[in-house]
Amino acid sequence: MALHLPKPRSRSVPQRTTGLDGMKVTVSAAAADGIAKSQETSSGLAGLTSKVSVKQLRSEIGDDGLWQAAIDAGRTSPSGRTLRRWAQQNRIPDARTAELAQRRAAIARLGGVNAVAQKIGRSPSSVRKYLSGRTNELRNDAKSKLKAAKATDIMRKAGVLKPDGTPKVATIRVTGRVHVRNGDEVGYDYRTRTLDFGNSDVPFSAEESQALAAALANDDQARVVAILERHATLDYPENKGFDVYGDQFGFHFDVIDKLDVTWH
Repeated sequence: MALHLPKPRSRSVPQRTTGLDGMKVTVSAAAADGIAKSQETSSGLAGLTSKVSVKQLRSEIGDDGLWQAAIDAGRTSPSGRTLRRWAQQNRIPDARTAELAQRRAAIARLGGVNAVAQKIGRSPSSVRKYLSGRTNELRNDAKSKLKAAKATDIMRKAGVLKPDGTPKVATIRVTGRVHVRNGDEVGYDYRTRTLDFGNSDVPFSAEESQALAAALANDDQARVVAILERHATLDYPENKGFDVYGDQFGFHFDVIDKLDVTWH
């Protein structure tokens, strides 16, 4: 009788890098793309993204805001007809204009220039320079504070925070193709599996749930994959035998087909 062994792990899967537990971790780009697609289709992930539709941008910053974003990007002033077409097609053709429009909307959602300046410990002038694109990135501490403020605002509006600001706990089911790595030993691919973390002996903690929600809100899908892989490696009962997660050890996704999350 023939043996049906799993196929050896592919070494040519495109990777993305993210930070987790103070180290750099590489994850499959296809798995990260699967998270992004799940954000578009899963009700539990609805609203957990900093990227919003052009129609919403237009409602938040108005035609004047979109017009100014284009000017700041060095583009020709768009006509009203052009702005309506962007909203209808949900697409701003110029990437720089789209980026600055998203930036304007995020600052507006946080209360405007003065409110953001107070949150991140910078002058309103510095925030205006960032808003207009004259400063591409804020200094590290201000950048981190702005990132955290944006994530908290997104999480609150998405309903994953309790009234007191503490995180709800995520119940998670993830479907994807996985393999195991154990140091220098050859890893093996497995068939697509569904992992039900919610019904395991060690479900997601409040801390893991908050980290997952913040990564989703910051559009860091690679970090979401790493958080899922770490939990599968260290806490999922079917994967006993690992006491460390990293690039060379543990449970890793090659592809994520679906991520379902409920919050309670």
